[in-house]
Amino acid sequence: MNSFNTSNQAVFTVFDVVLPNGIRVDIRTRAGTAAFLKHSNVNYLSSKVREMRKIQKKKKLNAYDKAMLAELNCFISIIAANAYRYECHDLFRERVAESEVQCWVEYAIEQVKRLTTSESWIKTGDLKGLDEIIFQCWTNMFAHAVPAAFAFESDFFSALADMIKA
Repeated sequence: MNSFNTSNQAVFTVFDVVLPNGIRVDIRTRAGTAAFLKHSNVNYLSSKVREMRKIQKKKKLNAYDKAMLAELNCFISIIAANAYRYECHDLFRERVAESEVQCWVEYAIEQVKRLTTSESWIKTGDLKGLDEIIFQCWTNMFAHAVPAAFAFESDFFSALADMIKA
């Protein structure tokens, strides 16, 4: 996937993924989403979360780091949105382990708590850039029953209420 152009701004134009069987698919399509869910690494959520946490451990994120975080969140968001849009709910539920979803929900809670103390959020109440992309990812994931159930079972909505009050 291409993640940034020469001006270091995130660009989301190519979402070609090479599956373990060597086939290249475009995850923006019904066929690509279904093929990804059927044939990809079943641990894709936790691997993306590990990558995002590693990047976010840095004291200061540069443009490349922000582009990578945006790309990782967009990737998760597109798979979730297209699984819903293209009626691949059963495939999503079957192929994405609950432990993977739980790992992602825990990460989402961390991000809500981070946003709760964000100066930009506190001053304006607006989500911008990467934070807007993260929020869109939540929306797409919570369209599915298992992520939504984990959100209700965890303290996601409590953390979200605290963010809104901030």
